[in-house]
Amino acid sequence: MHISIRIARILVLLCIVIGIPIAAASVAGHYVGHRVYLLNSTRCQVTVMSEHEGATVQPGEIMLVKPGLIDRTPSLIIIANWDMWFDGLHFTSDRLQTRFKDDIVVSNAWFADSIFGTTLTYELTRQGRLVIMPPKGMGQNALTQPAGLPLEHRLGTRSKECVSG
Repeated sequence: MHISIRIARILVLLCIVIGIPIAAASVAGHYVGHRVYLLNSTRCQVTVMSEHEGATVQPGEIMLVKPGLIDRTPSLIIIANWDMWFDGLHFTSDRLQTRFKDDIVVSNAWFADSIFGTTLTYELTRQGRLVIMPPKGMGQNALTQPAGLPLEHRLGTRSKECVSG
């Protein structure tokens, strides 16, 4: 009986020692460092998939695509209504890397400062383009999009109702 209690205590302590740092890093990634978000302004739900996971974003919702504690996202794919719009996207803190194109370098003017780092928000527009949103308080046309943006989506037959004009 005493051995099983000792083994249980060791397992609980091991879970605490491993679980707390993992949980802390996960929470900190949402509030600390250089974070990148994606706003879905289309009419459809979009899915953002990486090599390891995927998430859906409803129209008007914003999602964290690059937590602050990682330098570069794995290869991301954006799908709308079962049509692939963008693939091979890698978000970093200062650029967007795309497959078969030059990197899109983002100047510091696009970043919004927060208490524990910076944020950058990309938007899937109603036309299905990928653009960068200016920081809050700046007008939509205050900054010109970096060279290489907007990215045009691949229009598929199933996702025509997701875009307007």
